[in-house]
Amino acid sequence: MEPLTKDRFCNAHFLLFLSMLIGMMVAGCATLPKDTRVAAPLDTPQIKETLNAQFDNSSEKIVKKWPSLRWWEEFHNPEMNRIITIALGKNPDLKASLSRIHQAWAIAAGARSRYLPSFSSTQFLFPVPLGVLQLPGSSFFGPFGDNSFFFWSVIPALSNYHLDLWGEDKARVRAAIGMARASEAEYALARLFLSTTLASRYIRLVSAEEELGLARSGQQIINELLHLVQMRKKSGIENLLPVHTIEQRLETVNQLVNSLERETQILRDEIARLAGQSPDWGRTILVKESTFPKRFPLPKSLPLDLIGRRPDVAVSRWRAEALAHQVKVTKTAFYPNLDLVALVGFETLNFATLFLNPALPLLYIAGPAWNLPIFTAGRLSSELVVAQEEYNIAVESYNSTLLSAFQQVADALSVWKETDKNLSSQEQSTNSAKSNAELSARLFSAGINTKTDLLDLQYTLIQSQITLSNRTAEHLEAAVGLFLALGGGYESIE
Repeated sequence: MEPLTKDRFCNAHFLLFLSMLIGMMVAGCATLPKDTRVAAPLDTPQIKETLNAQFDNSSEKIVKKWPSLRWWEEFHNPEMNRIITIALGKNPDLKASLSRIHQAWAIAAGARSRYLPSFSSTQFLFPVPLGVLQLPGSSFFGPFGDNSFFFWSVIPALSNYHLDLWGEDKARVRAAIGMARASEAEYALARLFLSTTLASRYIRLVSAEEELGLARSGQQIINELLHLVQMRKKSGIENLLPVHTIEQRLETVNQLVNSLERETQILRDEIARLAGQSPDWGRTILVKESTFPKRFPLPKSLPLDLIGRRPDVAVSRWRAEALAHQVKVTKTAFYPNLDLVALVGFETLNFATLFLNPALPLLYIAGPAWNLPIFTAGRLSSELVVAQEEYNIAVESYNSTLLSAFQQVADALSVWKETDKNLSSQEQSTNSAKSNAELSARLFSAGINTKTDLLDLQYTLIQSQITLSNRTAEHLEAAVGLFLALGGGYESIE
């Protein structure tokens, strides 16, 4: 038997090391568990018959220009346009949403950096404890030898490049882009909520101011009527019953005036806050000259793809797509990863020689670095289940949002049609009350009826006009609600 020489011992250790490395690479692919239940996105819900019922079987036509992104201009109200324009530039919540977009794209840019090699420089010294353990035929460096010592190193250049063997980096970038797109859709959603809320509040403010003016006119009429009834009571013509009846009506109209005064002030304060302004700014909002169309015209048909392009639907869809890529990222953790590492620096056993010796020993390392997921104690499997379930949650959230979107469109159309019918009915009622008041005025001029009868009919007209103002506001707010349900002209980037 040949003696164990130093060369044969080294070769044996090299073969042992190589076999261990190959075994680790083979075992490095951790067992990938089977996928759990995967949620599926819903197909587009059926709403054709619902739209046909609203638009006289014409819903298959496509109206590409309705609604527009600046949908509020359809109301042709300069003051409302001014308020919404200011709010879109000044609202703090909207600014924060815009910052989240920039943040999300910065994260996506950071994810893209994995495509290129990284380079860093260490400008400080650090000691590395090593030792020498003597074995037959060779020496192994480590911290447990008989002759322990320190290496003092300067590492001015360190480079690393990750080889994307399993598509991990690409999946990370796509997940980050999906989240950035979701942030953009969230900004559009916040913009839509802000504009529709402002439009609804301003419409109600105009109506409340109009109702307040009518209610104060009603106060004058009731006060005059009460004075006449009290005079008739003193003359013995009337008893106390009509006096108490008129006093009750006066208290009712007084409460209405107080309520409308409070409502107008609250609306002004809320509009100012939404516009990013102080309460004093709210008092400058113009309403006296504000006009709206008596009827808000809807298109003859609605495009079915409008609903699928709502910003909230887009947010849910982008999040689900991003989490689908995140599942791919999690799966790549089960496979070996390979990095190319390069390091250049200087090392010495004597700290002083780092500054005194002109020819320092050069330290350089270049080669592959494997990351082998061998023993993870179920961590990778748990992380994969978490990622898959997060994706399932996102998909079901998308399905719920999509169903809600179609329901909201159907409901908004029903509300709009109801308010349109109520407005038509109230217009007829107000016209009748106006005709009665005018007829009573002519009869009073002719001496046929009394002043009490005239005032009573005039107050009835005031009440009808207040209701008409309220019905008009409801109709316009229903149109705003339909714009909201349709997504306000938002177009998702695919």
